[in-house]
Amino acid sequence: MTLKKQVAHALIDKEWSQRELARQMGITMSYLQDILNGNRKPVERLKQIEKLLDIELEVEGYESVRS
Repeated sequence: MTLKKQVAHALIDKEWSQRELARQMGITMSYLQDILNGNRKPVERLKQIEKLLDIELEVEGYESVRS
């Protein structure tokens, strides 16, 4: 499953929008979109997404801190 789909499922479970996730992370929607589309893979932001959404991401080249 893509990063974008993993996050989308978690957002539905949490009843958050992408805008709310970006706000919680302190980043712009544009930057969040870059991360979700795979254009950027900042490890600290991926960890932050995992923590905020209480999920374990499966992203190529990234080892979850939760595994």
